[in-house]
Amino acid sequence: MMGDNPVKEAIGLGDAVVGTMLGEMASPGTCRIVMEAGYDFVIFDTEHHWLGLETVAWLLRSAREIGLQAYVRAPAFRGQWPARYLDLGCDGLIFPHVESAEQAQGIIDQVKFPQSGKRGLGTNIAHDDYAAQPAAEFTARRNEETLVAVQIETHAGLANREEILAVDGIDAVFIGPNDLSLSLGLPGQLDHPQVVQAIEDIFDSALAANVAPGMHCFDVEMSMQYLDRGCRFLCFASEVSLFVRGSREALAEMRRHPSVCEGVYE
Repeated sequence: MMGDNPVKEAIGLGDAVVGTMLGEMASPGTCRIVMEAGYDFVIFDTEHHWLGLETVAWLLRSAREIGLQAYVRAPAFRGQWPARYLDLGCDGLIFPHVESAEQAQGIIDQVKFPQSGKRGLGTNIAHDDYAAQPAAEFTARRNEETLVAVQIETHAGLANREEILAVDGIDAVFIGPNDLSLSLGLPGQLDHPQVVQAIEDIFDSALAANVAPGMHCFDVEMSMQYLDRGCRFLCFASEVSLFVRGSREALAEMRRHPSVCEGVYE
């Protein structure tokens, strides 16, 4: 039986987990829908999407109530945002555009309590379910259970990947293939040999450092490709892409019926 962070335990055992990313659609049922769909975790994206602090707080509480693992992609690794999301009860954080070991160490300092980091302790708030617990026990447990994933998605991050992944406390590397291809001067060319090689190099370095390789994949074919190459922390598509793609496929079938028009916005 898995503990309080089954995703972290699973990737630590070498198993692959599959989640999805949400950034546009938020409702009282959002977390339940993700769980009913069968995903292992959800990432709430505050880097590229509109979700504000109050909305994230509401979603994280919903996730905690049903036992869904919920992570936040923070807008930056500086300032108070990462610790605030943890105080709101998220199970871990994904940090974009990490390019050096110094930045990676700064992330650990922000999200881990002493002696592993420098995070301050608040009690009787969302992360302790509003019931203060013995500090030594609680902080040690949260340090152990909180998942930390760094995104290597730039040319500089690629060059410094071994030093980044050697920082103690990093559980997964999460590759943003769009930004990686952009940084390599090959925007959107995800199948270009140079982009594929860069991803494989990051995977190899992660495995050598005992860090779970992770990837944002946009369709099943891409997902299977990188699962075969060792991906263990896989984020599949997003609610927007799944809705649009699924709807287009279904509507294309329905519009073959002679009674259905070609589309009023065509």
